[in-house]
Amino acid sequence: MRDRFDDICPAGAMVGPDRLRGMDPGYCEANRAAGLLLRPDSTALVAAICRRANDTGTPIVAQGGLTGLTDATATTGDQVALSLDRMTRILRVDPLQRVIIAEAGATIADLDRAAAEHWLTTGIDIPSRDSATLGGAIATNAGGVRVIRYGMTRDNVLGLTAVLADGRIIEEMNTLPKDNTGYDLKQMFIGAEGTLGIVTAAVLRLYPRPGASASALLACRDLGAAQAVLAMAQVMAPGSLLSFEAMWPDFYRLTTSFLCPGREPLAPGPALHLIVEVTGATQDAAQALLLSIFEAAAERDLVQDGVIAKSDSERAAIWAIREDTDLIARPLGAMLSFDVSIEADRIEDFLRRWDDARARDLPDIQSHVFGHLGDCNLHVCVALTPQAKQDRGRIDDLFYATLAATPGASFSAEHGIGLQKRARLAASKSPDTLSLMRQLKQMLDPKGIMNPGKVLDQAR
Repeated sequence: MRDRFDDICPAGAMVGPDRLRGMDPGYCEANRAAGLLLRPDSTALVAAICRRANDTGTPIVAQGGLTGLTDATATTGDQVALSLDRMTRILRVDPLQRVIIAEAGATIADLDRAAAEHWLTTGIDIPSRDSATLGGAIATNAGGVRVIRYGMTRDNVLGLTAVLADGRIIEEMNTLPKDNTGYDLKQMFIGAEGTLGIVTAAVLRLYPRPGASASALLACRDLGAAQAVLAMAQVMAPGSLLSFEAMWPDFYRLTTSFLCPGREPLAPGPALHLIVEVTGATQDAAQALLLSIFEAAAERDLVQDGVIAKSDSERAAIWAIREDTDLIARPLGAMLSFDVSIEADRIEDFLRRWDDARARDLPDIQSHVFGHLGDCNLHVCVALTPQAKQDRGRIDDLFYATLAATPGASFSAEHGIGLQKRARLAASKSPDTLSLMRQLKQMLDPKGIMNPGKVLDQAR
């Protein structure tokens, strides 16, 4: 396979299978199963690689920080993995226009550090910010903990450059907030998981960096109380509510038992715990705003207890409880992560039905729930043994059958489709919708070389 590309790629830009197998695979072992890894350093080289792959019928799987959870970057031995880890340049930061232009290999943390030099911030923030890349965030339409304030990745991309399967370069690097010059082609590549083209650079919106922020951990008696606190916070902190995260009792109990046993910020129990973060012009202003929300919620008996972080270290400790979700795998050795969106008034009913179904049909598995309550996105994680994970079908079927009985729900809120949810997509979309998706794929990638088998089944 190497000989297909050695005349266009320098030796240092190619990694053979033996060396590849020794590299960190991220969350999917098959990420390192490719026959070759290519590491281009320019859009022109990406285009040349795609052109050669198209001519030789070689499948290409674009890879970012390998933090995805749906096997969207999984590879096989007859495929080439393509990493943009040599394309990490911040090309421009425009504080007047409030945009940042960067290559797709830059990490989310890289972008925010560059924006911070101009007292600006990005709208994309996810726990894997130090390794997740701009290209990966665009490919999956990443969400994260600040969607309630800034929206999804799709809402933050003004323009991008993408390379098609045949090597054509689509350069739509718009930097303007208003541009109605025909079809908005960039939207085709956002959330497409590399099946329509490879994004090599993008333009993102930037926002004024808050002067300060304050975080609190609150304990509510139930979901209804937590949603009432959310409504109150949205009224009391318009434009200043940055995050509103929820942790159900089993999740909070598990993560604190590993991170801070015996010295939890709030004691574990039956309460639903919230992390509420607001911004302010100064630290005192942010703290005062958060305290006013806390006190108002307590007066209405919506909050049973709470603590407001008084330092950066206390804030980090609170957020670690929510963000260190890999801890769920520790007790039994593995976990499954389900990512769903559910209308606010149906969340409680769904979780009750899931608990009932699990207790009836799968009593040996443990379920831990957390998520972005501010935008109705829940993560339901199942702790299980590695052996049980290999035969996950019964769990998947039970979970998605429970979800299917919930009107208006989505089986993928922010993680994408990849391989794991491909069958769910085929079962949930109308024939006309699926047909249009296939026509788009066929038009842009007629030989089916771009991340084949992901999102859509190539065999159909």
